[in-house]
Amino acid sequence: MELMKEDKHLYPTLPFDTKQILTLRHKCQKTRRHEEILSWFVLRRFSIYVTYLLAKTRITPNHISWSSVVLFMITGILVAIAKPWSMLLAVTTYYLAYLCDCIDGELARLKAVTSPRGVFLDTLIRAMSIPVVTAIGLALLVQCPFLSLHVLESIIIYVIAVSATLALLVPLSYHFSVGDAGQEDPVSQMRTNPTRNEWIAFLTGLPGLFTLLPVAILLQYLTGLAIITVFLVGFLFLFSVKTLIRLYITYQNI
Repeated sequence: MELMKEDKHLYPTLPFDTKQILTLRHKCQKTRRHEEILSWFVLRRFSIYVTYLLAKTRITPNHISWSSVVLFMITGILVAIAKPWSMLLAVTTYYLAYLCDCIDGELARLKAVTSPRGVFLDTLIRAMSIPVVTAIGLALLVQCPFLSLHVLESIIIYVIAVSATLALLVPLSYHFSVGDAGQEDPVSQMRTNPTRNEWIAFLTGLPGLFTLLPVAILLQYLTGLAIITVFLVGFLFLFSVKTLIRLYITYQNI
């Protein structure tokens, strides 16, 4: 009885919570002092029920974390489209992403499992706010009558923002996950070993871009073709592919 009274004051309860659910809240959830408004007043009230069901499956906390990352990315795309229907869908995907962010920690505590990969993914989840905020600015530009930014252009810029965010956060997340800020992530180690890897890293990074850009400018001047546009599109494509590969290799080495 004392536990139930304590839970109702310290934890985000619902009137129909059973004693078992209250016990789970005490084990898996944080008190009001450590919760944000949205999670405390809305999401945590219901998340424990989802966590309770997922605990009976083979779904891991990291599976839920990946769902959160993907949903946050989708949220940004929907915002960048800048249509009423897409904004409404963005609200839905944002709440689902945030809910997953609540559930992954609860599930980890309930199953008593922790891993460096969980820390890695949690850091990426927090970083997803960067491209989402970028998408909000893009939506404003799309709706501005004085500009000519189209929806497709807005989505492309958003994808670039996501790639740039991941390019920075993947190695930083790795350092957090292994607990050694001085240790290089696996891809950084790979690109300094064989000469081939070193050149691939150079040509698909900003140093390679600014080294070859004068060549592209000269070729466009001599041929009259849109060499610069093709060059930049090719670079962004390779940059995005490299970022995804780096994400995969780093995650597998944790």
